[in-house]
Amino acid sequence: MDFISTSLVTLTQPTGFWQSILNAFKSGLGTYIAAVILIAVIVRILFSIVDVINKKITMKNAEINNKMKPELDAVKAKYGNDPALMQQKTNEIYKKYQFNMMGSCIPMLVVMVLQFTVFLTLWNSLQAVSNFNIVEKYENMKSVYTNIIYLNDNEDVKTSLTEAGFTSDDSIEVEIEKVDKDKFLKIYLIKANSDSERIYLDGHDVKLVESFLPEGEESKTENQIVLEMIQKYVQQEKSEESPEENLESGTNDTEDLPEELPEIKYEPNAFSVALQQAAEKAVMQNYIESQESFLWIKNIYKSESPTSPMFTKAEIKNYINSFYTAEEKEAEKKYAFEEKIFDNVVAGINTKALGVNGYYILTIIAIATSVLSLWLSNFLMRKKGQPQQKQGKAMYFIMPLIIGLFTFMYTSLFAIYLIVGQLMMLVLTPLTTLIVKKWNELDEKRKKAKTEVVVDYRRKDN
Repeated sequence: MDFISTSLVTLTQPTGFWQSILNAFKSGLGTYIAAVILIAVIVRILFSIVDVINKKITMKNAEINNKMKPELDAVKAKYGNDPALMQQKTNEIYKKYQFNMMGSCIPMLVVMVLQFTVFLTLWNSLQAVSNFNIVEKYENMKSVYTNIIYLNDNEDVKTSLTEAGFTSDDSIEVEIEKVDKDKFLKIYLIKANSDSERIYLDGHDVKLVESFLPEGEESKTENQIVLEMIQKYVQQEKSEESPEENLESGTNDTEDLPEELPEIKYEPNAFSVALQQAAEKAVMQNYIESQESFLWIKNIYKSESPTSPMFTKAEIKNYINSFYTAEEKEAEKKYAFEEKIFDNVVAGINTKALGVNGYYILTIIAIATSVLSLWLSNFLMRKKGQPQQKQGKAMYFIMPLIIGLFTFMYTSLFAIYLIVGQLMMLVLTPLTTLIVKKWNELDEKRKKAKTEVVVDYRRKDN
């Protein structure tokens, strides 16, 4: 099994409408950021076409309402004490002006439902893509770590270090020249107390580790065997508690899993410490080199907040669960292998040195662009002297609040999508409003031309 390029846990790309589009765009453009920006532009352009029709209906209804208002006010004042008669007179006015209350609301509701559907489905898809990439990153780090620790059982490595005179008392520093995911694993081991004598381990094929399932152990999960490897070559101390307690077993008992796992004793050798250091440094290098950032955001798959860009144990435990087989789920629930593996894999990463993932800048920009786009749309649609509608004022708080919460709590990819969409709206709103106004002017001219009576004053001869 190729543990450098293949995850220990079998991962599958999220599937679905948006995920397929995202992955197709990412393949062509190279990054998810570019894919998300392109989707935001396309979605906003499509909605602008729908917006033209919606604005046309809205402006037409607003004009009819302005014409009906004096008559409706008069009916209300005259028949206010008789609701049935007032409704009858109101319906007569609606008929006179050919106004349909239901017909005027349906287009707006359709657009709102469509926008909300796109909003939620795309958010869910981007969150799924982000979770997948976080898990994939962790699994690759785990693969790098496991490959190096496995070198403890490689006779060529043992021979090289033994011939170099390494002992368990040596003070060893480790440098990683390169961790090549496709070709070879290269490690520099430096013996600090021997005039920086170098031992260069090169050419270890990544397919060196073909399987972690020795004969007769096919029933073990890969995480169980990885944990046993860590306990054998990395853990310095071993608790005297029973194996089951030491593995923090849960209360779930199944017939397929043993009540107790065999105790793995730590077996130090001349180069265990060196390989442990090498594993930790290789994982750190792998993490840094595979980090996907954008502007000031260090990890685009997490929210842009003053927290570490590094994923947490809780996130990994939550996200990776969906990729486990039924057997792995039972084993993880009972023995919590992944939690113990995680602690060792990320041991060499200084999370404080990584800094923070952001300062809520995306949240501030998203709220500001949302308010600005709503104000611009309302301003361009409103005629001079016409008061702003109450529901319009409410939207200044509701929509920015919703957008702010989503950018605050979830993946930065979705925050970028929302901001690009709002910026596109700021650009396209004046254009769509102008198109609607010109459309209305053209309708008025046609209507006026039909109702005009043409009088011919020329003298006609009999």
